Order: sequence, then C-alpha cells, then structure tokens
Amino acid sequence: MTDMDLNRFEDLVAAYGATPNRWPEDERDAAEAFARSDPRARALLADADSIDALLFAHKVAEPSRTLRTMVIEGAPTKRRLTGRARLWWTTLGLALAGASGMLAGSAATAALEPVSANVQLYSQDVPALDYSTEENAQ
Repeated sequence: MTDMDLNRFEDLVAAYGATPNRWPEDERDAAEAFARSDPRARALLADADSIDALLFAHKVAEPSRTLRTMVIEGAPTKRRLTGRARLWWTTLGLALAGASGMLAGSAATAALEPVSANVQLYSQDVPALDYSTEENAQ
C-alpha cells in the first residue's frame, strides 16, 4: 500500500472517476482509506460522481441509413495490379533471385581454398623465354 496525498488522490479521481473499481489496484486501498479520512477527498468524490453520472447517461444515436451507405460506398476497394505493374514486380523478383544466387555462389567460391599447387607445377614445366641473350648477340 502506498502513501496517498490529496494531489495524488485528485489525479486518480480525475483520471479514473469516482468508482474505486476503476482505480489502479496497487493504489486502491490507500485511496479508499484516504477518502474515508479526509473531507476534501469526499468532496472530490462527490463532484466526480456527478460528472460520472452525466457521462454514463449520454447515449449515442444509431447512424442513419444514409450515413451508413455513404461510409460503405466511400470505403476503399482492393486494387488489382494492372498488367504493367504485375510485369514490373515479376521482373524485380526474378532479378533479385538471380542476384541472390550470384551472391551465394561468389560467397561459396570465396570460402574455398584456391588450388595453387597445380599452378606452381605447371609453371615449372614451361621453360622461360629469355630474350636478353638474343639482343646481346646482335
């Protein structure tokens, strides 16, 4: 149970009304005890109770048939994609799928170790051409 003062009690009554069942549970007991002990709190409850009675007495009339028809007719309808829009989205989807495949393939290729041993073997088998001796001979 929390300590209750007049300012907090006034905030509770202004926010939740005069009925204690609508007050927050963790403050309800303290607020009810404060209402029993303080005459200013009882006056606040009496004012809030009259306001609650006015609010609960208010009834909203049923909407007219004309208003109901206007609202239903004015509601947006589901738009269907036209041929160009459907082609655009299909092309975009295919392009994204292809780009994803290329990205996955390049990531998989980058993860593999390069086979550099074969390259070294073949480079030793090919004789190097040395053109410097021919130039000196002439």
